[in-house]
Amino acid sequence: MSSLSHHQQIEEGFQTWNLPFYFSKPVVRHLLHFIDGMSSIGFTGKLTEIHALSHHAKHRTTLGHFLQHSPWNESFLLRQSKKHVLRNMKKDEPTFLLLDDTISQKTKPSSQATSPIQATGFHFSHTDGKSVWGHQVVQLMMANQQTAFPFDFRLFCKEQDQSKIDLSLEMIRQVPTFNHPTYLLCDSWYTSKTIIEAAFCKGIHTIGAMKTNRILYPKGIRIQAKQFATHIQPTETNFVTIGQETYRVYRYEGALNDLANGIVLLCWPSDDETLDPKNMRCFLSTDVELTNEQILTYYGYRWRIETYFQQVKGHLGFQGYQVRSRKAIQRFWILVQFAYLFLSDIYGKSFTQTIHLVRKNKFASIIEFVHNSTKHGASLEQIKNELQVA
Repeated sequence: MSSLSHHQQIEEGFQTWNLPFYFSKPVVRHLLHFIDGMSSIGFTGKLTEIHALSHHAKHRTTLGHFLQHSPWNESFLLRQSKKHVLRNMKKDEPTFLLLDDTISQKTKPSSQATSPIQATGFHFSHTDGKSVWGHQVVQLMMANQQTAFPFDFRLFCKEQDQSKIDLSLEMIRQVPTFNHPTYLLCDSWYTSKTIIEAAFCKGIHTIGAMKTNRILYPKGIRIQAKQFATHIQPTETNFVTIGQETYRVYRYEGALNDLANGIVLLCWPSDDETLDPKNMRCFLSTDVELTNEQILTYYGYRWRIETYFQQVKGHLGFQGYQVRSRKAIQRFWILVQFAYLFLSDIYGKSFTQTIHLVRKNKFASIIEFVHNSTKHGASLEQIKNELQVA
């Protein structure tokens, strides 16, 4: 057992997750240091930071070797994470699948670089409004009405045969079938025929943003949604309040391009009495039984995946990692997802609350260790050596 109480808490959590049953003691020890280092103040993604911040006794190169060459089975860690998520899904309320992608931006290497980071490329960033160099990840989260959990992900590489849609289909098809209502929430990039049909095959309805040039068929007339909007009168809309915001909403039910029947909500700000098409946003639901309020409320849960991206980039090193091989990158991302779930689980709180508690407890743990060591006659040099700060 470690002399640091916050390490002991992680070790006890590992027992609950059955990790020592599947992994050797050296692997479990490495996992502990990754969890500790990733959750520390100042961590940006570098392995040297994990080595320093987690008081690792071995040489820092062992961390890189652990990611790139060690024979531990990272797929088991991903399976345990998925089992944890599924246990948190409530059977008496809808389950939501959140689908989106994000970019971990990197510096483009020189053409003379001998060992550039693998699987990188140019990807369009909506945040920056331009193409940036880095890795793009397609992420699937699972959520209930209270919280959301990272469930699965795929690395998208333009050189491979699979598109982002293909990777999404792969993840959707691996989701277990639920006996209660399940909804896939996504932005307009993913509300495609193939995604919707794959979700249907799993008994999953789709709710997503929709491009305004999507074809509708009101009264059998083929017309783009934005053109159809010019024929709508303000008196044909209803006010719908979601949270603190109120919208003017027109409900269309009928055929769409590649979809026999669905609901499309054409929405404007409540103060737009002219129904300007430039201010309009469209939302699609394949579940025609839902009310306007339900569709917009459920779609609002999709924002949680954006929050997740911000959290893992800001706190767990998802943006700043510097490992180079594809295998090491994949393993690092699995560790990031595991850390997010594991820490929230052992503290029983949201990740935002958890990360502050983890850091506070770690500081207290080090103070406690120094106090107890001094009380038992340890010298300053001995304490520094034990904490790996000598």
